[in-house]
Amino acid sequence: TVQRLKRAFGGSIESKVATMASITTSQDGTTKLLLELKSDGLQVETVIIPWDDRQKSTICVSSQVGCRQACTFCSTGRMGIFRSLTASEILAQLYWANKVCRIKSIYPIDNVVYMGMGEPADAPDVVPTANIMVDRNLFALAPRRVTISTVAPTPQSFAKLGVAPVVLAWSVHSSRDDIRKELVPTTKYSMVELRQGLITALQGRSKRLRNIMLEVTLLDQINDSEADAEHLAEFCRPIFEEVNKLKLVVNLIPWNDISASFGPASAYRKPRMDRVLAYQKVLVERGILSYIRTTRGDEEDAACGMLSTKNSKTRR
Repeated sequence: TVQRLKRAFGGSIESKVATMASITTSQDGTTKLLLELKSDGLQVETVIIPWDDRQKSTICVSSQVGCRQACTFCSTGRMGIFRSLTASEILAQLYWANKVCRIKSIYPIDNVVYMGMGEPADAPDVVPTANIMVDRNLFALAPRRVTISTVAPTPQSFAKLGVAPVVLAWSVHSSRDDIRKELVPTTKYSMVELRQGLITALQGRSKRLRNIMLEVTLLDQINDSEADAEHLAEFCRPIFEEVNKLKLVVNLIPWNDISASFGPASAYRKPRMDRVLAYQKVLVERGILSYIRTTRGDEEDAACGMLSTKNSKTRR
């Protein structure tokens, strides 16, 4: 794979892999790149998020054009699936982002998150590209600075993605099976089954890689109550008990309005901040580290859950 990519990246990324279709920048500096793929003309989005506090940037990369998981609150999920990206197309996003950072004097990239368009567990070239990103002879990113996020279509998703020596993240959204099924309608396994898959995968990793980020997109009056937080805290208990040297953090993501005119998302509302803080307080009081994600790039539809492109080719 490395040799194939080296040949593909021999100065020909822009002519053979992906070209820049457009660049938009939000008031907070978040920059969204729209790339057109040379193989079939489909488009994919990548987001650069600069951080003033550490003078570095995070890049949010896509792994697919569209997504088959159909999360009801997510713009990408409403697209359906077109196809997975090749390794060259995933790495081309990092190439273009680095170039844009140099040209526009944006803080250099030191952090990559597979949280853009698509489900990494459904994309076969995610693990190979993560390995390349942390290879000291290639992109040389620190393993703790690369995160692969999955909604976990199956319990085996964690072990599959955990082959890469990087951080894992699980898009939980709700630990309650009924609400999880409502938000992620393609869900086929119970949360207990998925949790066991996570535990098994973490037990098989080296101690320095036994860290997991649980992500919860909070929606007003749907999954943002203190009772929901209590349920999640109890849900996490077996993970702490069964995984030695575990580092677990819960990322709370207030939903970004995707301006849906139909479907469940048309009735969703952004949660009130007092409810988000109360949710976080419950977790912290039970010894669970929890952060509230700062919304970045929402006015340019570059924030979490807002990525989608105007592709018109036939879905698979």
